[in-house]
This record gives sequence, C-alpha cells and structure tokens, in this order.
Amino acid sequence: MSDIRRILVHVNDSPRSREVLLLAARLAAEHGAELSALYAVEPPPPGAYLTPEASTIAAQMTLEAEQARRDAATALVEAAARDAGVALPLSIARGDPLVALLHEAHTADLVVLGQHDPKTPDGCGAAMHGRLMMGAGCPLLFVPYVEWGTGLAGGHASCGQRVLVAWSDKRESAQALRDALPLLKRAQRVEVVSFTHAAAGDEMGPPESLDAVVAHLKRHGVEASGHVFVTREPTVAERMRRPWTPDAPVAEALLSHAADVDADLIVMGGYGHSRAWELLLGGVTRTLLQSMTVPVLMSH
Repeated sequence: MSDIRRILVHVNDSPRSREVLLLAARLAAEHGAELSALYAVEPPPPGAYLTPEASTIAAQMTLEAEQARRDAATALVEAAARDAGVALPLSIARGDPLVALLHEAHTADLVVLGQHDPKTPDGCGAAMHGRLMMGAGCPLLFVPYVEWGTGLAGGHASCGQRVLVAWSDKRESAQALRDALPLLKRAQRVEVVSFTHAAAGDEMGPPESLDAVVAHLKRHGVEASGHVFVTREPTVAERMRRPWTPDAPVAEALLSHAADVDADLIVMGGYGHSRAWELLLGGVTRTLLQSMTVPVLMSH
C-alpha cells in the first residue's frame, strides 16, 4: 500500500502550471491519493501616490488585477481537473504565499510545484522554494519549466518510470530515499549513483560501495543498480568565477548522466542551512533547482 495519501499541488501565474497540475493528478491517481491545489502568489507591492484620489484609484485597480489572477487560476485548475478526470479542489491563499504553502505542506505527503523560471514572472520569488524545502517537512517534487520527457496520453510527460537516485551519506539523502519509496516501488528502472572528487594527480582508492543502499532498496521490493562516479575537483580559476556554485561539477555530472540514461526523475536530498539558506544551500541543490531538465524530488 502506498504511503502517499495526500498530494498538494502549488499553482501560481506560470504558463507551465497546467503541466504541473496534470502530473500531480496522474500521481494522485496512481497512488490513490487525495489531491488538492493551492493558488499562492505574492501580492503586488504597495505603491506611493501623491494624492488620496490617485491612491484610491490605484488600490481599486490592484484589487481588480488580483481578482483577475485568481479567476484565471480557478479556470486553469478546473480545466486541468476535467482533462485529468479527477476532483481537484482549489484554495486561494491570501497574504504571504510561503506561509500558506508551509501550513498546507505540514499535512501533505508530497508537494508538487513548478521550477522557478527567472525569465517568466510567476508571482513567486526565486528564493521561496529554498525556504519551502527547509520547512515543509515532506518531499517536494519540482517540475521543470523546460520541455522534458516523452509525451503520454493526457498531455503530460512520464515521471517516475526511470529513476536516478543521487546518494550521499548524509541524513537528507537517506530521508529522500525513504520519502521516494512509494515512487521507486512503481518504477521500471532505478539506479543509485554517487559522486566522489579527484584532484589532478591524486591516487584514488577503491570507490565507496553502494551495496548497502541497493540492499536496503531490495528489502523494500525495489531492484536497483549502483554506480560510483569520479568527478574532478574544480580548479582555483573556476572557484574564483562569479557566480560560482560549490559542487557545480557534481550537479553537471548528475544532469549529464540523467540525460545519458533517459531518466525521468531524480531523487536527492536537499542541503542547506535553515537560518542562512540564501547563501548556504548546497551547491548541488542550488544548481539542480536552477538547471533541472527532468522532475526532481527533494527532501530535507
């Protein structure tokens, strides 16, 4: 029996919200889970006006614009529900979208949301996903804004058939593995990968085995393979570049391998620091959030 009983899908102003909704609906159907949608976006910033009359007019225009956004989101969710043939109740958040999302995520088993596209306004700040990951208490499934996967009946791409698990011997990685078990049990192929650095001229001993991870999955009915890859250490010149992301070669290697094996889902732990997430999100985490090419399930 699946451990996924409630899926929350985040809706914003992104033009890719339909794909996010349809993927969440398919996952809910596969796992027999309750599905609900939350429209949560940042309110427009208050402006400074010269006269009371101008302030009143601007406030009225702001209210009308917000209502138009909510109406568009409602129509989008209703259309997606019809296309997917599922019940999809929608809640409209007022105020801070992060607060609303955290409140709902605390009683969900999975949150499905779209990757932030810096070139397309979606009503949410770029930093919100990092904060949500730190506080949600459940796994987050990020859907990329780029075209991905193979189209399936119903208008959405495959996700969770060919899974790549990025393993590091850390708490967050172990948590992500456990959170992903309901998805891994349904996968056609699961590969666990780990990356280790090697500087030029270094003598590398035998790579750390992933046998224990593979055996753990087998105890849960998941057949998986394990591979350890050696990546080079970044040079001093690379580290001095701006912007520089720590562990960027690992993230690049992970995405490259995902493309090589035609993975349609990456599972990984999300690393960071709860009080300084803006600066200390792990390099792999930050790079994947920015550059994902397939859906990524993250747990912290």
